[in-house]
Amino acid sequence: MQRLLFLDSLRGLAALAVVYFHYTSVYRHLYGHSFSEHYDFDFGLYGVEFFFMISGFVIFLTLSRISSARDFLFNRAVRLYPAYIVCLLLTFGCVQYFGLEGLETSFSDMLVNLTMFQKAVGVPDVDGVYWSLFSEWMFYLLMVTLFVFRKLDKMLWVGAAWLVLNVINMHFVHLGYAARLLNLYHGVFFYSGILFYMLYTGTGRRTIVQLHLAAAFVVALSLFALEGWADMIVAALLYGVFYLGINGRLEFLVNRPLLFLGSISYALYLFHQYIGFIIINQTKAYFGDSVLVIVPPLVVSIVCAYLITQYIEQPAVKFLKSKYKHFTTRQVPRGAESGFTSRQIPEKSKAVSGL
Repeated sequence: MQRLLFLDSLRGLAALAVVYFHYTSVYRHLYGHSFSEHYDFDFGLYGVEFFFMISGFVIFLTLSRISSARDFLFNRAVRLYPAYIVCLLLTFGCVQYFGLEGLETSFSDMLVNLTMFQKAVGVPDVDGVYWSLFSEWMFYLLMVTLFVFRKLDKMLWVGAAWLVLNVINMHFVHLGYAARLLNLYHGVFFYSGILFYMLYTGTGRRTIVQLHLAAAFVVALSLFALEGWADMIVAALLYGVFYLGINGRLEFLVNRPLLFLGSISYALYLFHQYIGFIIINQTKAYFGDSVLVIVPPLVVSIVCAYLITQYIEQPAVKFLKSKYKHFTTRQVPRGAESGFTSRQIPEKSKAVSGL
């Protein structure tokens, strides 16, 4: 269990990287900054890819512990929607009131955004970070489909096909709408997270899993190669950090500040961007050419993310789960619908909490 606390710390680091990227590089591109470009962090956008890898690890673990597809989808929904709806409404209200040139959306756009599936119908995001939630849901639906048809034990075969489609889509023939539904850009990162989980728990033949992970790494490098050598190095670092983590080499990251950031990372990710841009717009006259202009939005975002997590997300999840448990009468032995059995679930994966 202690070894997996590194995932929470990495979530915190990934969220902080994305926030810094948006407040420096993205804001400069949209509206301009007075401070030097040397402070920008273009590689912070890859924090999202790291989130996807963590999601692959955690979701495959979750599927080994649930009893039904309904339980899985309900748990994902109650985990994602309460904080999302609050952040969505706050962001929409702030943008409507203060204005944010080029990034405004209509009331009808906002209503579609409430579903998290606005990308499927070509509706703009109320906040630019929301694009990743559609990718998450497409991953969940793929995994729950495998769960329902009891094909999770065939994950390596599915993953191999997924990698081939990723390569075809990115380097040969763009598969259009199918690429969006099948995650044919970010699928390699979700799959890599699954492979890291399999290595960590000893699921499947280790040599075969390692070969798949090596193939996924090469595919990821090929995707990053479209951006340049520096981006390929970042891809290698993502995989290296995850490998060190599952082998217990990142215990120094398990500390209170990073665990705190990890605990609020979802709300921080949802809240920070457009509201942060508004705060910069309203306060940058006081900072001249100082990079400290990003401090007010960062502080406000962290405080609000904590409040949303503590007083909205967690109580809502607890309340909804209690109601769900009360109205759910069907009891299925754990793992009965997934093709997993309790003997196939390594003890150390059963001990993980907070997922």
